[in-house]
Amino acid sequence: MKKAFTTLFFLLIICKSFAQTFTVDTLYKTGVINNRINVVILGDGFTEEEMPKFRAEAKKFADFFLSYDPYNHYKGYFNFFSISTPSKESGVTNPGTSPDAYPDQPVGKKNTFYSGTFGSSIHRLVTVNYSVVMNVLSSNFPSYDLAVVLVNTKFYGGSGGSIAVHTLHDQAHLIGVHEIGHTFSALNDEYWAGPGYGWEAPNMTQNSNPSTIKWRNWLNSDNIGIYQHGFSGESETWHKPTSGGCLMEVLLRPFCAVCKEATTEKILFFVNPVEKVEPDAEGVTVVGKPQVFKLHLVNPDPNTLSVDWKLDGQLISKAPKEITLSPENLPEFGTLTATIFDSTAMSRRDNAREQRTWTMEWKLQSESPGVFKVEAAADSICAGFETVLTASGCRGTTSWSTGVLGTSLTVKPTTTTAYIASCNVEGRETTTSEISITVLPLPAATATNTGPYFEGAVIELKANGGVTYEWTGPLNFSAKTEQASIQNAKQANAGAYQVKVTDRYGCVAAAITDVRVDPILAVEKSENNFVRVSPNPAKEYIRIETHLPGESTIVFYNANGQQMLKKAFEGKTQVKLTAGTGLYLFRFKNGASESSGKLIIE
Repeated sequence: MKKAFTTLFFLLIICKSFAQTFTVDTLYKTGVINNRINVVILGDGFTEEEMPKFRAEAKKFADFFLSYDPYNHYKGYFNFFSISTPSKESGVTNPGTSPDAYPDQPVGKKNTFYSGTFGSSIHRLVTVNYSVVMNVLSSNFPSYDLAVVLVNTKFYGGSGGSIAVHTLHDQAHLIGVHEIGHTFSALNDEYWAGPGYGWEAPNMTQNSNPSTIKWRNWLNSDNIGIYQHGFSGESETWHKPTSGGCLMEVLLRPFCAVCKEATTEKILFFVNPVEKVEPDAEGVTVVGKPQVFKLHLVNPDPNTLSVDWKLDGQLISKAPKEITLSPENLPEFGTLTATIFDSTAMSRRDNAREQRTWTMEWKLQSESPGVFKVEAAADSICAGFETVLTASGCRGTTSWSTGVLGTSLTVKPTTTTAYIASCNVEGRETTTSEISITVLPLPAATATNTGPYFEGAVIELKANGGVTYEWTGPLNFSAKTEQASIQNAKQANAGAYQVKVTDRYGCVAAAITDVRVDPILAVEKSENNFVRVSPNPAKEYIRIETHLPGESTIVFYNANGQQMLKKAFEGKTQVKLTAGTGLYLFRFKNGASESSGKLIIE
C-alpha cells in the first residue's frame, strides 16, 4: 500500500507468516498500479459455490462507486480488483444481543472467512477480523489503497475505519460509499454518534467562527452553513456544514459540498495526472528541426486540467496536450516548462493551486536560433478571452507596441487588433514583426421554457443561438440538444436550467431559464381567493368575477398540468366550456395578487 494507511505496515509483516494466496480478479484497470487509487473488494460469508455471486456483487459496487459524485469525475484515477476468499458457511454471525437487533433476523454464529458479525451492542455495526483482512491483502495485493469487504446478508449494516465494510442490503451501495467517506476521505458522521465521537475532520469542528471555520469558502452557498451536532452535552460543542443534507448524515442524500471537496482533494493527492511526457525530460533536448513536446494526461470528466507552457519563464501557449517548437523560435539555450493545474470547482481550498499543480521541465538547445518573428497561440479568439503572443529570434531586447518588454505578451483585445514587436540589438537597426488578432463575437444565447408547470406535466426547454448545446439543471439533469424535455415533472425539477451554447467558431455563451413546478392540487386558502368561478361544478359555461380593478388573467390547466385556456378580462367575464369532464385547476392573477382553485366540469 503506498500513500495512505501506512500505520498498518507492521501488522502486514506479522500477517505474512500466515500468508494464503487467492485468485485476484481485475474489475477495472485504467492505469499503472503506482499512479492509481487501487480499490480491492473482498467478500465474507460467500461459500465456494457462491463465488460467482461475490464477483457479480463486487462488480456492481464498483460500477455504483464510479457513478457517484465526485468519484464519477475521476473514473480514470481508479483501479478495481476483487479477491475471492471462500467461507465454509454462507451468511454472517448475529449475536442477537443488541437492543436494536432486527427481530426477523436469524440469531446464530457462522463460520466465515473474515468472521463477519453484527454488533453485540449496536446491531447495525457490522465488523470483520482486521488481521485476517490484512493477511489476505499483504499476501495477494500489498499495493492496495482502499479495501472494501462485502458481507453476504441482506440485513442492513456496515462500519468504517481502515477498512470499509457493508452488507448486501437494498441500500448497500450507499452504505459502502458512506463508510468509504470515513475510510478514504477521513470524514466524520454528521449525525451525533455519542460522547467520544467528536474530533476535528473536514466536515466536523469545534470552531464556529464564520471567518476562520475550515469550510468558510462554502458558507452561504450549496446549502452550507454552521450547525451544531446537538443541543446538550458534548454534542453542542461540535459543528457540521449541513443539517440533514449530506450522505454522512442521511443515507439517501448526496455528499455535501464540503465532503465532496475533501474527497476530491484526497483523489488528487494520490494520482499525478501526468502519465508520461514526450520526449523524455531527462538531460538536454537538442532541437534541430520542429520538435513536438507532448503530455499524456489522465483527464477528469469533464476535463478540468489546464496547461501553461512557458519558455524561460514566459508564457507561450495554453495548449492542453502538446506544442511544437522550431529551432529558429528558440534561444540557443533555454528551459521549457509545462505546468498542469486541476481547476475543479469541487474544491475551494485556499492553497489549491499549490496542492494541485504539477510541473514538467525540459532543458533545450537550439541548433539554429535566429529569425525574428511573432506568433500567437491563437490568432482568432472569442470575445472576453486572451491569447499569448511570442517573439523569437531576437538576440537583444524585445519590446511591444503596448509598452511591455519581454519575449511574451498576453493580450485580451475587445476588437480585432494589430500588435507590433520590436527587436533592439545594440549597434544594429531595429527590426519589427506584426501580428493581427481577430476577435469573434460570442453567440447570442437564449434559453426559454413553456412553464409554469404542474406536477405530472412535460417540461419543455428550448435554446437558440448556436450549433451545439449543453444543458444542466436540477437533479443532475443534462442534455445536448437544442430542445429538451422532462417527462412527469416533479417539484424537485423546479429551478434554474443553464445551457451552454457553442457557435460554429467554437465561441461559448450561457443562458438560464427558471422553471416553476407547482403541485397539481395546490389551492390557496379562501381568504386569498380574489376571484369567483361559478357554477362549480359546471356544465356548459362559467362566469368569472373579481372585485379587483384593472386587467386580470385566468389560466385553466387539466390534471396533467397542460394549459387548456387563458383569458384576460376586467371585472367579470363568461366562458363557454369546450373541454371534457374532469377536474381542472385555475390560476388567477391581477397585479401582485394571485389565487388558485379547482373547477369540476360534469
